[in-house]
Amino acid sequence: MDSEWIEAVDRRLTALETRNAVDEVHRSNVSDRLGAIEDTLKWLVRLIIGGLLMAALTYAVQGGLAQ
Repeated sequence: MDSEWIEAVDRRLTALETRNAVDEVHRSNVSDRLGAIEDTLKWLVRLIIGGLLMAALTYAVQGGLAQ
């Protein structure tokens, strides 16, 4: 009886450790992916703002403000 209980607890502990290891790797991967998405969005915002500033500068240089 005791050996069966110990084996059952050992199986449950092994399954829990395995699940915990998988979850840890998953969290690490999600963190890396979110970091990459944040970097991409940062550059996208920079490009959009830069494009708008260049459009405004082009408009001003072509005499758009003098009209």
